[in-house]
Amino acid sequence: MKIARHTLILLVSLLMLGACSKQESSVIRVAVSPAVPPMLFEKDGNYTGIDLEIFEGYCKSRACTFKMTAYDWLGMLGAVTSGQADVAFSGISITDKRKEVMDFSKPYFTSTWDLIGLKNRNIKITDLSQLKKYSIAYPTGSVFDDYVKNVLQPKGYYSVERVKLYPSPTEALIALQNGNVDLVFVDSVMLANYQKSLNLPVSSSYQVVGFDNLGFAFKKGSKLRDDFNLYLTELGPEKLKEIINRWTQ
Repeated sequence: MKIARHTLILLVSLLMLGACSKQESSVIRVAVSPAVPPMLFEKDGNYTGIDLEIFEGYCKSRACTFKMTAYDWLGMLGAVTSGQADVAFSGISITDKRKEVMDFSKPYFTSTWDLIGLKNRNIKITDLSQLKKYSIAYPTGSVFDDYVKNVLQPKGYYSVERVKLYPSPTEALIALQNGNVDLVFVDSVMLANYQKSLNLPVSSSYQVVGFDNLGFAFKKGSKLRDDFNLYLTELGPEKLKEIINRWTQ
């Protein structure tokens, strides 16, 4: 059975290789928002991170080439939905609303979220009703907006009108450091990166678990998405975990 299964995967791979080589252009157009460490960020003048390592592995296995273009968060998603890009990656959450206008790979990472504040303020949220006392920020178009609308707002804990929006996580973080906001929503892996790699004086004030699966976003009807999913299967959960662990531990 194992031999038959591996033979089938090989045959499908060879068929799907055409999907990569017969892209509308010979180079895969990639949209990124390089301000989401450790998923995708800029270091020493180059882009790096978990998502890029995964996609580089895919392209190496398929003998494909790609070109990255940087956008703000909404611009990155818009590039995919408009067909200006074939794929986007920068720690993108899979949501029902986004699936209406783009196709997602199968999830490669499940994230938790943190509301972070400055360490010296030591804000701790033990009851969500306490949120009313604070100003909250996050990037425009992020999945945190759905959480506020669908979870916090109906219960009267917080409203989307009160949220301060910024073009990128970096700008929201700068606003936090400058005292313009009290708390910022980030992925937990981003918090770990801020604390470990950047040594920023921030800490978690509240954690949200179980809402967020990340995927690579493709334009609607993309055959490239199907081949990328096949690559994730070929890569397997253990090798995928090794990649993620290199950036998060």
